[in-house]
Amino acid sequence: MGAPFEIMAEGNEARCAEAIDEAFAEAARIEGLFTIYRPDAPLARFNRDSKIGTTPFEAEILALLSKALVFAQRSEGAFDPTAGPLIDLWGFGPGGQKKRFPKKETILKTRDTVGFEALKIDRSQGVLIASKSGLQLNLGGIAKGYAVDCAVQVLKRHGIVRGLINCGSTLYGFGNPGWKIMIQDPRKESQTMGAIVLSDQAMATSGDYERCFFHEGRRYSHLLDPRTGYPVLGMASVTVLSETAVAADALSTAAFVLGREKGTMFLDAQPGTAGFLVSENIDQELNTQYTSRWPTMFSDIHLTRRRFMKAASIAALGFILPGGMLWPFQSEASSIRYATEKEALRRMMPEADGFRVEGITLTKDQLKAAQKLTGKGFRKKKYDFWVGQKGKDNIGYGLKLNVIGKKRPITFFIGITPEGQVLGVEVLIYRESKGSEVRYARFMDQFHKKTSVDPLRLGRDIRPISGATLSSRAAAYAVRKALAIFKVVY
Repeated sequence: MGAPFEIMAEGNEARCAEAIDEAFAEAARIEGLFTIYRPDAPLARFNRDSKIGTTPFEAEILALLSKALVFAQRSEGAFDPTAGPLIDLWGFGPGGQKKRFPKKETILKTRDTVGFEALKIDRSQGVLIASKSGLQLNLGGIAKGYAVDCAVQVLKRHGIVRGLINCGSTLYGFGNPGWKIMIQDPRKESQTMGAIVLSDQAMATSGDYERCFFHEGRRYSHLLDPRTGYPVLGMASVTVLSETAVAADALSTAAFVLGREKGTMFLDAQPGTAGFLVSENIDQELNTQYTSRWPTMFSDIHLTRRRFMKAASIAALGFILPGGMLWPFQSEASSIRYATEKEALRRMMPEADGFRVEGITLTKDQLKAAQKLTGKGFRKKKYDFWVGQKGKDNIGYGLKLNVIGKKRPITFFIGITPEGQVLGVEVLIYRESKGSEVRYARFMDQFHKKTSVDPLRLGRDIRPISGATLSSRAAAYAVRKALAIFKVVY
């Protein structure tokens, strides 16, 4: 999505870890669904073959496209999901081409290929209907918000009552006390222009300071007016508060394009929405303007002294700055996702027609037997096995396990044949400060075709990686545990 995806959850550590893992997986799934940077992705295929007529899409894609078209209509084209050709022309699209100031005739010609009015959706038939060829879809102005909303729902399904999710200046905070969010000064990275408290609300900021270039002394950003074909001038940032991250994401873009006066009126007309707009005059002086609901929209949030002190202590650790982010809690290592379950399964079982999830609960006797085979006790009884199928046959199983490395859990995915041999092992998420070399084939291939009767002793049966001994031990334990659970169940 071109931005870090960060999640904070408060509560029981094990429950939070499981919820966060699933939320990251959901965000990765959505990124794969709506990206235009992968040639085999649905929107990338549409853009490559764009023509007049109908194109079938998954229901989820059509649903978000429908929302995008609603925001396009409300803003009279200030927000337009077909503005991709203009974004590419100015050098802000896929490929990372050099930012440039195009010729006027080229801008006008490219602008003619843009227009949300040429799109209609028939959800009953599951198709997108284009009345103009050459249209390009780019949902960068709304898909981040959708991913944030979906990740929030995952956390809530796991019983998380307080959390904060951010994806590149699009945030959602829920629970009490609320989350104090600082609004960045668009011209001074280390300074802020105010603060609000997020409690079951989304916030998105569109600013000209992250992706831009200068031409003849003027700043030109990725925030283009689809109606003119040119980057918006005279605006520095727009921050929008709304009930969903999807709405906040799209409305901040639209209001930025509309400008200070029209943008303020536009946001005032949107239910459950408030806005803070920062414009810039010819002398590079900043002017601020609030919508009518901004001062009062959150007046019903009351913090007890205990909750206030808790919120204040969190704020003291750092600020959350849309655009230039400083996450309040800095861990000693970032969590790096290397693959999703489905990506790992596809590599291990490329011949599979599809995959299904089979939830299992170990009986008391099964748990005892699995502990004995593993050589170490564990308490968890419920697991989800991914089952690869070809026709009516089960050709493999996959199990995700979190195992502590040095200090933090490493998420492994272990593939197993129906006969109980290891198909493959992959690291899905690595959270330690060093030792991620265990994910490489030179280490993981040692587990290939091992079974539950193999001891898998580190330093004897399995050669560890120098400098990653604890991560190597965690991998060996994860494989032993996966094989043991598989054996007692299947």
